[in-house]
Amino acid sequence: MPTAYHMVHYRNFVSSSGDGVRLESLSRSVLDQKDQQGSALWARVLDRVQNIDTGGARQLVLNKVADLSTAVFGEVCLVDTKGLQALLQLQRSTVALSDKTKAEVFNLDERLAPAGSQFLRGMAYWLAIGNHLFFVKTSGMTADLIKGHFEWLLKSHPNGMASTESFSLQSEFDRSQLSGDIGDIRNLRVKGSAVPTFRVDTVEPDKPSGFRRTMRTVTDRLVQFQQAVPIVEALLGPARTESLVASLGPDEYLTVDASVKVRGRRTEESKANLKKLANDLADITDGTVQVEGRDGKLSDGDAILRTNMPFDLPHDGSNLLDFNNVADQLQEVYSRFVRDGKIIA
Repeated sequence: MPTAYHMVHYRNFVSSSGDGVRLESLSRSVLDQKDQQGSALWARVLDRVQNIDTGGARQLVLNKVADLSTAVFGEVCLVDTKGLQALLQLQRSTVALSDKTKAEVFNLDERLAPAGSQFLRGMAYWLAIGNHLFFVKTSGMTADLIKGHFEWLLKSHPNGMASTESFSLQSEFDRSQLSGDIGDIRNLRVKGSAVPTFRVDTVEPDKPSGFRRTMRTVTDRLVQFQQAVPIVEALLGPARTESLVASLGPDEYLTVDASVKVRGRRTEESKANLKKLANDLADITDGTVQVEGRDGKLSDGDAILRTNMPFDLPHDGSNLLDFNNVADQLQEVYSRFVRDGKIIA
């Protein structure tokens, strides 16, 4: 069977109520609630559709969802109800592309989804065990959308949380990558093929250091450019930034190396903020986040608690993952993390 590797992300569910109710039991309780006809939410897929914009153009659908006795496992679809899909039609035509060029090309077209169906723009598969949440996301799905999905699921249905309560889904540092306490971290570095390399210093560096990155693909350049523009706007203002962007040549693009420094002895508040920064990094990038301790040694692996795993595909080239296999693999990651002392059962 064909397989594909995807990042398994980890989050710890923390409720503001402090009543000890766990994500797993909350999810199960919400899905167990029955309507006036006696039908539980497990059996009502239309009631598991969440509109994520005012016009209902984009929706999150909790499609397959199962009680595994020791966990709750679900599949979330990011649905585009009004969008078009671009198609390459294998019909050739000769067109004039300039005064000097006539070329034979394939025609392009855009189509609505066939009647009775909607386009999928992304998928997520999640597993809740106690207060531990594991998830895999594909295509256009994001960590923010998954957080919003649980806000809706837990607060918009009976047997869930009160609308006035709040919760967070916190990423965690991988303890095996930390040589000491979180307060010993000197800086964080992010690297990866789809994100700009940058560094966040938590103490004054001994001497200035620079970072140079050779971009390999147009996609990487686009990501760097898009992430650099807001920072340049904050420094120069929108008007001067627009002028700068307009002056760039065809082979030029903006990139920013950011360094944020916290000097002096670490406080509990700054430790908490450092952990929040790691949480934000976990949300915005799958790139490797490395930490450097007081000894100046950089961690070998990813400092964020997450791991790559192989998943079965229904067939070659599929954008979907096998539901049962994902459930097995996420439970395997949970078991490994507990066994290795990374989380507590």
